[in-house]
Amino acid sequence: MLVVALVFVLLLTATIVTFQRRAMLDWMIAHHRDAAAEAEAAARGGVRLGITLLLEDRLEETVSGFKSETLDDVWARASGIDLPTKDGVQLRLKIEDAGARLNLNALIDKGHPRKYSELFLTTVLDQVVQDIPSRPNARSYDTGKLARNLLDYISEDEVGIGGGPKDQPYQRRKPPGHAASRPLLSVDELRLVEGFDAALVEALRPYVTVYPYAKADGINPNTAPPHVLALLFHGLADNFRLANENEVKSVLKARDQGDVLSADSAKTPGCQSIGELLPGEIFPPPTYASNVFTIRAEAKVGEVRRTIEAVVDRSKPSQPQLLAWRVE
Repeated sequence: MLVVALVFVLLLTATIVTFQRRAMLDWMIAHHRDAAAEAEAAARGGVRLGITLLLEDRLEETVSGFKSETLDDVWARASGIDLPTKDGVQLRLKIEDAGARLNLNALIDKGHPRKYSELFLTTVLDQVVQDIPSRPNARSYDTGKLARNLLDYISEDEVGIGGGPKDQPYQRRKPPGHAASRPLLSVDELRLVEGFDAALVEALRPYVTVYPYAKADGINPNTAPPHVLALLFHGLADNFRLANENEVKSVLKARDQGDVLSADSAKTPGCQSIGELLPGEIFPPPTYASNVFTIRAEAKVGEVRRTIEAVVDRSKPSQPQLLAWRVE
């Protein structure tokens, strides 16, 4: 009888332990689900807040009559700081205007000489490839060919820059494909361009954007970070080069002093001409005002984190348009 009693006690103990473990697991799953839902809701609210700040900035520009995106704008001042919330939710916004990166779609503007686009893109790819971390058996890139492939992929021409049908390398794939012959719709689409691999696309990601799709301009020297400012391509005739370290520092110094950089300071009182810092022409021509922004809202509840990245077009303030939405 004692043995039987001990067996029942052991079975009962094992059952209780299993039940407690399952109950704890169910509680943790439910708690994590609730925290994730709360974090995502907070992140969605962060995106709405970001849109509100962009519309407020647009209103201020309309009232003042001066349109220029700078890091002193209301949307930029709210970027990168912890925003006050309740119930233990941590919320942080990062807002970036499209001009803070190089718009690849600006390279096929019909008003730009194709030779400048090819030279510029080749130079940029050379710079980016040098920064890819070295690894055994690292792939070598023909940056000139990559530049031509990308321009062929997004241009409307049927004949490639080097002559012959530009679809030829895509027709050899299984299944056969075609060059897009339109602006890029995402940075990830670069993986479809002949010769571009995952490592190169990831190396390019911090530098480039595809927004806006149409009527694209160059880099905004008032908001671009230092590594993107180094892609400002300037000079005269065929003597163009990327901005060097001293020129990037001069742009950053002007911004720190409160100067707003513009194309022509004579036409824009209170601004400093970018030509005083970067002699010659700049290709592609810089942009100074933007309607397309990327809002990244990160919310944290306990150990659970949710991030929403939205691309917003505020061209119509009464109805801002979402161009992209991603939840992480």
